Amino acid sequence: MAMDDVLPTIKTLMETLSTVTRPSNYWIVAGFSSLLGGVFSYLNKMVLMFWVVMVYVMTFIGRLEGVDAPSLHAQYFEEYVLLSRYVDGLKVVSDNVVARDVVLPANMEVVELPALRVPKVYGATKIVFYSLAPLLHDTDILYVRTFSPPELSAIWAAKRLSGMPSVLVLPGTWLFGRPSKARGKERFYRFFLRRALDACDRVVLYSRLMLPEIMLYHPKMDASKVVYIHNAINVRRFSPDGEVSERLTSLKNGRKCVLYVGRVNEKKGVGDLIQAFKTVSAGQRDCILAIVGMGEKQYVGRLVEDVQSSGLSDRVFFLGPIPNREMPALLRAADVIAYATREGEGIPRALLEGMACGKPAVATQVAGIPEAVIDGVTGFVVRPRDTAALADCLSRLISDDSLRQEMGLKARRHVEAEFNYDTVIPKIAALLKEVVSEGR
Repeated sequence: MAMDDVLPTIKTLMETLSTVTRPSNYWIVAGFSSLLGGVFSYLNKMVLMFWVVMVYVMTFIGRLEGVDAPSLHAQYFEEYVLLSRYVDGLKVVSDNVVARDVVLPANMEVVELPALRVPKVYGATKIVFYSLAPLLHDTDILYVRTFSPPELSAIWAAKRLSGMPSVLVLPGTWLFGRPSKARGKERFYRFFLRRALDACDRVVLYSRLMLPEIMLYHPKMDASKVVYIHNAINVRRFSPDGEVSERLTSLKNGRKCVLYVGRVNEKKGVGDLIQAFKTVSAGQRDCILAIVGMGEKQYVGRLVEDVQSSGLSDRVFFLGPIPNREMPALLRAADVIAYATREGEGIPRALLEGMACGKPAVATQVAGIPEAVIDGVTGFVVRPRDTAALADCLSRLISDDSLRQEMGLKARRHVEAEFNYDTVIPKIAALLKEVVSEGR
């Protein structure tokens, strides 16, 4: 008899015995029932221990360079390494393997795909290669966490051709909104996203605040597939204690520092941040603004010209992209984290990393950001494009050491409790196993 048949049989027997009420048999029945209760409890624990869903996961990464990559690729890689502890096998697919000497866990494997880097050919062939990868390698489930068309096409192809389940993480809402407003590249991305949303088995959102924009874009999406799991970071690596960036300390030269980390473009509101900083610096000259990240050349050029014409070249610094490995030291050297994004967010990792290093944040009320930056507790939240309010909040934190330290401490505790890999990664692994078990 199988274990699945044994446990219900024992349970039925216990229920039958419990109905016996004759006084002469009471102590015998009670003792036997207690004994069977102990046996049942033990067997139940044994079943839970040995009935483990074996899961082999396939995921993707745009650039494999470990934590030396100056982008989200480094953060995804770190997440995958930790996720491998909770699954039986993890294959990471990429056609851009930069660092081949990265040390991987024994059950984690890199699947390097060919790349035909010819203009107008590369993108199409990448979609084909990524779509074939799940079909050519032994795997149980796809785990996709970007809007990249090749990865989204892999979800659709795997479901259509083999019935393979998948979990899709939507890290932000920049691709959503009304379909009629899509232009050029966004229209292309949305074509693949809509099909992936229909094909995947679960959609992971960082916050419930993201759902309205997604349903606006795809009102027929099955909302029952949506699961809420916070974005997360490594709170051990990003902590208040440790090395402090000499480069940023030198630029500060005894002044306070407002730091922005992320893409440098209009949607991220970097121009709004600079406008707000003009107001801040007019009242407090003992502060600087440091901007870290890559951006569109023309847009960055306009920002640099604006800074120079405003006479702020000695207080606003464009540091360019910085490897993720160096980010903890840079964040520790800052005093306030700023994130003036206009739209299209989830819960930004850069924001969480700064808060984990004990820094208060001033951010805009976009998507799930208010769940991380609790207004008046871990920082301040302002409306997008409201440069006056942004300037006021930055000034308050720069001028008040006690408030800054208090909010920074609460920011650290909040990230530890809600946005910690130790809490979030097991939830992701459990979700993957749940989806696989449903199909068996």
